Amino acid sequence: MTSFSGQVSPIRYLKRIRKRISHFADRTLRALENHRSVANRSHANFCPFARLLLFFAGESSRPVLDQETFEQLLPLAFQWARNIENFVLQHGSPLPRRQVADAHQVSVKDVCRVRVLAVDRMPLPEDPELAEAARRTQIITDSCRAIAIGHAVVIRADAWGDRELFLHQLVHVAQCERSGGLEQWVRQYLVDRMNCPNFTIGALEQEARRIAREICTADAAA
Repeated sequence: MTSFSGQVSPIRYLKRIRKRISHFADRTLRALENHRSVANRSHANFCPFARLLLFFAGESSRPVLDQETFEQLLPLAFQWARNIENFVLQHGSPLPRRQVADAHQVSVKDVCRVRVLAVDRMPLPEDPELAEAARRTQIITDSCRAIAIGHAVVIRADAWGDRELFLHQLVHVAQCERSGGLEQWVRQYLVDRMNCPNFTIGALEQEARRIAREICTADAAA
């Protein structure tokens, strides 16, 4: 398109604005993820304003990972998950009594197999491509406080007393059992997240948040 009076064309100008909005929205989302409030830091939703910025920037139509890259990284993600689960099952501890009751409440079937490991920081993938994908999708980052992989729960030591967070992870354990095993669970979870704009939440994450919140709310009201 021809520019007006030697100025930047409207389309080019809009593209520049969209790019700047996208960059700002991405930084906003990361800041919110890293500096969530103490009361809701394990279950906080992204700021609707930031989501709106991403929408207008056109990010919702551009996947964080394309399908080809996703399929290439999936075996690496499964192997990493398997290594983490094996390590925690070997070196972790059985669930404390309170968490045993919670595991039964969220329908974990093989409660005796679950092991939990307290760490100073979350383990991250060592493979460069997988690590970059994890960073871009924000599925696991340095700011994560807990993860559940198969029958393994890894939780930061400073979050050990957060019952809602623990319940959230136990729901993931139950989901993994329902899926038929770790490999099926890894694919199901990642596909669920991939089908959401910008790898946001997904149905499985929503279920874990909802169940954990409902149990804690009901117990507080009792």
